[in-house]
Parts: sequence; structure tokens; C-alpha cells
Amino acid sequence: MSKVLVEGMLILHFLCVIIIKKERQIVNIIKGLKTSLILSAVFFTGSAFAYNAGNLDEKCPLPTFRDFIPAEQVKGGPVPEVEAESTVQFSVHRGADLTTVRAEVRDLKLKLDIDDRNSYGIIKIKLPPELNGKYARINLYAISQSAGNCEGKDGWLIKVKKAPEAE
Repeated sequence: MSKVLVEGMLILHFLCVIIIKKERQIVNIIKGLKTSLILSAVFFTGSAFAYNAGNLDEKCPLPTFRDFIPAEQVKGGPVPEVEAESTVQFSVHRGADLTTVRAEVRDLKLKLDIDDRNSYGIIKIKLPPELNGKYARINLYAISQSAGNCEGKDGWLIKVKKAPEAE
């Protein structure tokens, strides 16, 4: 055999080895893609069957309380102070049933003056004499008008000044 033929056969052999190695790499890549496709199909079909379009739970919008007068305590700041037996107010929003709004301090139910403004309500509270000279957290509750009847809760801390003593 001639030297050129031997060299050509060696080059052809090396090219075949390189092509076979590349083929193996391609085959491994294809196997990996098939495996990941099968795994993703298994995981995603389970979550797709979990979706039930007929029984969606309606989210109940919680009534929110805001616009507190006196303003809420700023974190790290002083507790807002009010005069003895004065009036405080707040507003309630997001579809609250104004007939269900209530305010309490400890176990004391507070009397409310409710001003209905169609989409929200302004509530005023005259502080009772039992709170004079004390810190009071006014806890607020309201139930939404939606079908879920969920209850919104909030409150704020105030310091009620001591009433001046009568002479």
C-alpha cells in the first residue's frame, strides 16, 4: 500500500472517531431533552388537573380603616394625645356594612356616630370618662357587604389626658 493511501485511511479513521464522539454527544443531549420533557409533562399536567374552573372561591374584600384623627402613632414616635372626653374619628372603606361597624376599648363598647358617604363612612366616637388619664387602644371591627361576610379589624393607640378636677 502506498503511503498516501495509509495516511488517507488514518485521516478517515480519525474523522470517523470524531463524528462518532459528536454523535454520542448529540444523542446524550437528545436523551436529556426527552427526559426533561417527560418530567415537565408529569408535573404540569398534575397542576393543570388541579384547576377547577367551576368552583372558584370569591375573594372577600376586607373593610379597611383609615384617616384616623388623631393620626396613628408613627413607629418610634410619641403616642397621639387627646383631651379627656373628646371626639376621635376614622373612616371605613371597601364595601363595609356600616351597620356592623363597632369600636371597643378593653371590654368597653364605644358609642358610634356614623356618617354614611355612599362608598365609605366617617365614624366619630366620643370618649367615655372611664378612659380619662389612660392609654387606650381603640379596636375597630366591620363586616363587608359582599357574600363572604369577612370581618376587617384594625385599631389605634391613643393617650387620653386626665380631666381637670372640678373645684
